[in-house]
Amino acid sequence: MKKIVPDPPHLLIQTPYFSVHSDISPEDAITHGAELIRGVAETIDEHCRLHAGEPGLNTLANAAYAADSALILFQHALATLSDEKGAAHE
Repeated sequence: MKKIVPDPPHLLIQTPYFSVHSDISPEDAITHGAELIRGVAETIDEHCRLHAGEPGLNTLANAAYAADSALILFQHALATLSDEKGAAHE
């Protein structure tokens, strides 16, 4: 008797949702990354407010904390790059 082996699952997504242009500046990449993280943080925050008191929100609160922390790091990097550019032009 042969063992029946199912076909491996097919990937539903064949191409990425977006790609990074090779000519994007680091400042623009950081700015766009910060906006993406801001959207994640706001979405998590809104979900937690709508579902306050429900079980399982601690995990999302940890994700919100991580997103907020990443956003602060992005903002710091942008400010540092801006300061360095300003000092280089003086």
